[in-house]
Amino acid sequence: MTKNHPNTLHLISDALNNAAIVARTDVRGTITFANSKFCEISGYSEEELIGANHRILRSGVHDKAFFRDMYRVITQGGIWHGEICNRRKNGNFYWVDTTIVPHFDDAGRLASYTAVRFDITGRKQAESELLANRTELEKAVNIDGLTGLPNRRCFQEHLEGRLRLASSSGSSLCLALLDIDAFKEINDTFGHDTGDQLLKTVASRLRTLAGDTVFIARLGGDEFAIVIDGMPAEEAGKLVHAAQEALRAPFSINDRQRHSTTSIGIALCPEHASDTESLFKMADIALYYAKGMGRDRCERFHSAFKDAIDRRGELLGEIETGLGEGQFSLSYQPIVDARPGRPVSLEALLRWQHPHLGLISPERFAEGMRDPAIQAEIGFYVLKRALTDYAAMNRQGMAIGRVAINLTNADLRSETFIDRFFELCKTLELDPSHLCVEVTEGMFLGRNLTQVRNRLKCLHDAGVEIALDDFGTGYASLTHLRQLPFDRLKIDRSFITNIMKSPEDLAIVRGMVGIAHNLGKTVTAEGVETLDQAKLLLRLGCDHLQGWYFAKATAPELLQQVVASMPGLPPVGIAKPRAARSQARHTGP
Repeated sequence: MTKNHPNTLHLISDALNNAAIVARTDVRGTITFANSKFCEISGYSEEELIGANHRILRSGVHDKAFFRDMYRVITQGGIWHGEICNRRKNGNFYWVDTTIVPHFDDAGRLASYTAVRFDITGRKQAESELLANRTELEKAVNIDGLTGLPNRRCFQEHLEGRLRLASSSGSSLCLALLDIDAFKEINDTFGHDTGDQLLKTVASRLRTLAGDTVFIARLGGDEFAIVIDGMPAEEAGKLVHAAQEALRAPFSINDRQRHSTTSIGIALCPEHASDTESLFKMADIALYYAKGMGRDRCERFHSAFKDAIDRRGELLGEIETGLGEGQFSLSYQPIVDARPGRPVSLEALLRWQHPHLGLISPERFAEGMRDPAIQAEIGFYVLKRALTDYAAMNRQGMAIGRVAINLTNADLRSETFIDRFFELCKTLELDPSHLCVEVTEGMFLGRNLTQVRNRLKCLHDAGVEIALDDFGTGYASLTHLRQLPFDRLKIDRSFITNIMKSPEDLAIVRGMVGIAHNLGKTVTAEGVETLDQAKLLLRLGCDHLQGWYFAKATAPELLQQVVASMPGLPPVGIAKPRAARSQARHTGP
């Protein structure tokens, strides 16, 4: 023992008294000592605490079994550690991380207890809020936000389950894939509101078919699925044809009657396939064939539909020709920063100037984009073109925050993508911290998550911002938000479209913003089309806004003019960021 031992004990006691809540009780629970921190946190004076029983702190949160287990440990000479919710003098609850140590007299009898507690109320409140937000998201994870139907994830789980049952019982199953004809043209001609109303009308009419043996889902875009199990093929076919006929009826938009048709592809289990992937592929081929035959058709898969695959090959050939002949280009849509005075960022969006079909977006040639080779070629084109355009903007003196590039599955699989990325940055003299890469939730499915994480981390460590696009559409789990180095979450436009009149969408968006900010990430709201939406999203705390209200995607040579004419941010009170956001990594402009 050193000679300055008393002073050391005093210093330790002083530190403990300032940092921890310390109390001592006798075996009956009567408080015999309470330090100043105990008084401060509980609201009781020392005089009120000394001589009182510790039960005055009980909140009622814990049941008798909780305390019974605690006493069993300490009365047997063990040290108990856990979290306890106590009640202050004013009735408010507070949480403490607690360690209770028993003391024995010279005869070995239990004499008293010392409790050392640390206030963890702030952490428990944050955990509670995060759990509440997570609960809201989990309610929506299997439901399409626009139509209220089960989404693709729920559909896949249902189909896999029903196919297993059909396999074991020897029963039949029918899968029908349904596409709205000319949906892109409807959207472009009448606007997204009309398109969304049509999707909801289709969902409403299909929902009337749902029952014990009929499952309806929206897979995304204008594609729906019908799963019919335990019904003879002929009857299932009649039901699908009846659904198509019901969808031919006009629908009302703004007091005007509109007409639309659908194309449907059918595949049967076990006649055509017995596993999920093959059955879906057969139904997809049948759907492709139906659309190719003039639309407004319902086709049951046949081996002769190999011609449909040949047509897909033709599409791939056209894409390759287009890439070689310079038919592809990038347009850029501004992303507005909620912080006043910050420059806009841009998202690079691929466009194809087809020699016969005119200017078309990726949704129109998505089938070709599923081909890994085409995907890799287009991915490299987008990367090189976007970085080259951005370098040109810098030379012209344009004030651009970041340029965001959408990665493809092929980019994440490629062993050379990272090297090409940094080589282009070096050649064009671009700082990687001025760039952003966007990935979608679906890219995580069936992939080596460690490989994805390592490649994104390599970009992230160099200052590249990583954004999760279409957040909330049902594929990513909250675990991915912890495991992958995301800086920004982009809320899918399906949650924004009806946010002004849908309490559910509003609650979900508020929950997403809360989760993102608690995890130290910024939030971009996509699909902002009105001033009222922009005001509301700013009040909810969104950090960036993107959508037609500010500007449509435009060619790079017109960007300066478009950005200069964009409406400014609406003058509303913006929610202050949560404390956790101060920990977020901010790089680049």
